[in-house]
Amino acid sequence: MTDSTLIAIKFDEPLYAQEMLLAFARLVKRDSVGMEDAAIVTKDEDGKIRLRQTRDVMPGQGAASGGWVGALVGIIGGPVGMIAGGALGAAAGGLFAKLRDVGIDDDQMREMGEQLGKGEAALFVLMDSYDVTAVVLELRRFPGVLFHSNADEAIEQRFREELGAAV
Repeated sequence: MTDSTLIAIKFDEPLYAQEMLLAFARLVKRDSVGMEDAAIVTKDEDGKIRLRQTRDVMPGQGAASGGWVGALVGIIGGPVGMIAGGALGAAAGGLFAKLRDVGIDDDQMREMGEQLGKGEAALFVLMDSYDVTAVVLELRRFPGVLFHSNADEAIEQRFREELGAAV
């Protein structure tokens, strides 16, 4: 497969989304799936949407890392250089993290997260390659519903049918 395939699977319990993410990690380890990105989206009892991503560097993390690098470089310039280097490094690190947000679109996940019921979760997986049979065997083990997919129509239908099917 040349294009990336995005699937989102909805669960009544967030724990199932976490367990399925671990199952996909095992598929990656066995070279049955090439995973570009994954995220779990939950909607809490207050209706707040939360994204937990596996790959993106958050702006705060980028700023902290950039700040340390900038401060270390600034040591050469003395106390003033350290403060200026730290500030510039933090700003550059935060900007880098914001621009580097690759993989699954955050806005798309938040929008789809609004469709979840309170207490529900969805696992989003972006794959650049996958063994359909291996993925199907994992999907069977979980009580989820295919929430979104851009897979080929026949593969999408197979995923839909296998989710929650007894092994």
